[in-house]
Amino acid sequence: MSSTQISRILVATDFSPHADRALDWATALARRFSAELEIATSVYVVPFAAMPAGYGMPPDYLRGVRDAADRRLGEIAARISADGLRVHHTVVHEDPSSGICALAREKRADLVALGTRGRAGLAHVLLGSVAERVARLAPCPVLTVHSQVPPPRALKKLLVPTDFSEPASAALALARQLLEPGGVLVLAHAIPPVLAPGDPGVPLADPRSEAWARAEYEKIRPTLAGVSAEFDLRYGAADSAVLDAAARHEADAIVIGTQGRTGLAHAFLGSVAERVIRRASLPVFSAKST
Repeated sequence: MSSTQISRILVATDFSPHADRALDWATALARRFSAELEIATSVYVVPFAAMPAGYGMPPDYLRGVRDAADRRLGEIAARISADGLRVHHTVVHEDPSSGICALAREKRADLVALGTRGRAGLAHVLLGSVAERVARLAPCPVLTVHSQVPPPRALKKLLVPTDFSEPASAALALARQLLEPGGVLVLAHAIPPVLAPGDPGVPLADPRSEAWARAEYEKIRPTLAGVSAEFDLRYGAADSAVLDAAARHEADAIVIGTQGRTGLAHAFLGSVAERVIRRASLPVFSAKST
């Protein structure tokens, strides 16, 4: 993605309220950056080899579903193009997360936008989240929104969680690109609390961690020349600290880095970014280092 321009935005939709809100935000960003929109949906059928005998889908029915999806995308594209935006649409035939990521590579998208239902508990364990997988695996930054996220608005205050890693630096670069002129970046760093002996409810501050975090922030301050910035240092679990900081600062969106782990590393360690995506009532932009 260019450091100065977002020129291609891919919007994935399943025609749900979550996807509709993602489309609203993507359209607003396309208008702001004079970007081209690609709207896509997935019509995916589990391979016959993985299905019980007698459950195959008739080819004519499948063609009808794909044609209906294409018509619906065309209607959405026509409505948006009437406002002067450049819009294309595509029906992909892979599973949604793989298909979206592959299309993002093919179209050289600078941003992928999609809705998320924010499942938790057993539903999340069993079903997972297309949005979270796309955020982890896409070749470009990803915007995720819930249906309850506010309608598009100016990005005047962005919360940027940081652990001073390369993904956090990528998120900071993206935040600078997204920030409206005159806006404010809030860099938030969370230090997991150490519990005091005898009283598990009292956090014991570790001044070495706090001193390190403040020193790291001072190192990156020169890169923020020309941008108003604040530093929010707090103790607590990273995902909860991020959401608390976003509420306290009344942020318009969260811009977070993700490690893009796969396989066992992801299964064991998970991702702070994914937990934030799942729980946030704000738009969440995620970015990986290249």
